[in-house]
Amino acid sequence: MNKLNIVLGASAFIALAAFAFSPSADARGYDRWGDHHHHRGGGYYRGPHVSVGFIAPVLPRGHVRVAVGGRPYYYQGGHFYRHGPRGYVVVSAPLGASVVTLPSRAVPVQVGGVTYYQYADAYYQWMPASRTYVVVAPPAPVAVVPAPVPVVTVPAPVAATPAPAQAPTVAPATVPATPDPGPEGFQPGQVVETLPKGYAAEVINGIQYYRYGGNYFMPTQRDGQEVYVVVKL
Repeated sequence: MNKLNIVLGASAFIALAAFAFSPSADARGYDRWGDHHHHRGGGYYRGPHVSVGFIAPVLPRGHVRVAVGGRPYYYQGGHFYRHGPRGYVVVSAPLGASVVTLPSRAVPVQVGGVTYYQYADAYYQWMPASRTYVVVAPPAPVAVVPAPVPVVTVPAPVAATPAPAQAPTVAPATVPATPDPGPEGFQPGQVVETLPKGYAAEVINGIQYYRYGGNYFMPTQRDGQEVYVVVKL
């Protein structure tokens, strides 16, 4: 009986000592946040679902640095981060940013014969020249023109049958030599088939653009023809 008491007492003393001298979660480099941990010293972060405005104490593992218009961003898993006073803030995908791979949940979208890849509120286009996916402005909705309703001519009750009425001939639309910017100028996401006269070619971050005044045009494909999308840099 004395031996059993000695064994139990020794076990209790060892357990108490291990608990008293073990390092806390913060001492090991972790703090609890909800049901996830954040490792500050090891260089990785695994936290809750992120959205625009979310602040991470450190960048996620596997991030890459992306420069857009001279401003640094950090990209990982479909999210873009900017460095802020309290950590790294999730921001909207910047127009013109190019990435090598798409987010795993990006879905292809066809608009006006052009293929886009949508993830959250961002749209990407594949650029064969640079072999990257570039963030572009959301595509403008394509207007659907209804088919004309056939007109049935009822003959008048006379001996002679009048000839059926013919629909007026509509001349095919012609593409203007210079696109019309409209009263408010060119808008991001606007698609034009020709470039304005006097444009200048520029390569920014390895991507070909055409500048006209303060507007930038990015070449893309629609129905096998090259068109130009107005982007904001």
